[in-house]
Amino acid sequence: MINNYIIYLVFGVIPFFAYAQEPPIQQNNKNPCFEKSTDTLPLNKAHKNVSYNLANNDNCKIENFDFGHCDKEFRYLSLPSKNGIDMVLVPMDCGDFPYRLYLLTIKDHQIHSKLYVEGEWYEPGNNENLIEKTYFTISKDFIITVTTEYDNNLTIKHYYLNQDGYLKEKTNNN
Repeated sequence: MINNYIIYLVFGVIPFFAYAQEPPIQQNNKNPCFEKSTDTLPLNKAHKNVSYNLANNDNCKIENFDFGHCDKEFRYLSLPSKNGIDMVLVPMDCGDFPYRLYLLTIKDHQIHSKLYVEGEWYEPGNNENLIEKTYFTISKDFIITVTTEYDNNLTIKHYYLNQDGYLKEKTNNN
């Protein structure tokens, strides 16, 4: 009888401890809003007609997450990150133009920068053959080049990602 009692305790106590433990904390994913990017740098591709990921709104800890995007669900495309700074593309396709993407930089659970980097724009009712096209590239050094073509003119701007998570326009001084 004593042996049956000891066996009963062993089988009765072990499952209790297994269920009473807290789940392990994931150290490497402090903010599980976005999936990790599968892209590598340099990045030089268009993102028209792609399928977007949905942010995990339940676990997301971004303070100014509602910056005026179109849907209740936050759609995005992940880009490579740098030194704890996440970069995502967000569609702003709810207005007159179905193809407009903004680049957001996110650090310390806050959106630091928002920059229009890809899409098409035209003046409805006017010469709709005259389309402004904007596209971007990212170099291995995280230099973002935004090019806009309109009426046979090119406008090219370069941006860098500073250590605070902000996109700054590159000038001759920096």
